[in-house]
Amino acid sequence: MVTRRNSLGSSYEGFAMGLLSRIFGSLTPRGKAMSLYKDGIRKAEQRDLEGAIAAYSAVVEMSNAPGDVKAMALFNRSLAYSRTHDEEQAAKDLELVLAMEEATQQTKTAARERIKRMEFIRKRREQAS
Repeated sequence: MVTRRNSLGSSYEGFAMGLLSRIFGSLTPRGKAMSLYKDGIRKAEQRDLEGAIAAYSAVVEMSNAPGDVKAMALFNRSLAYSRTHDEEQAAKDLELVLAMEEATQQTKTAARERIKRMEFIRKRREQAS
């Protein structure tokens, strides 16, 4: 098989396979959840925190989203809530992550570390006032 290359040197075959993977992947519950999750990341990077929270919430509210993706969305939503100074909701999301059996150990560890950091910051603020 001869693989044609475009002017940038990447193969059309690889491009087509990637495009098909994205299209068909978005049709599965995991694919749809990951698409919304990535949309949340993009919005957070653009400092559209309300949009990021909405995207992460859409993942959390999906009845058929895989648990590990829901846990990642909850964790990232907690970060967005923290950036909007809604520490109470951020803490609730982190506690939900820790209670999820489907959450990966990496996500749970990150949630525990974030809770510790939030407590440290809260104590520093109390001491300063």
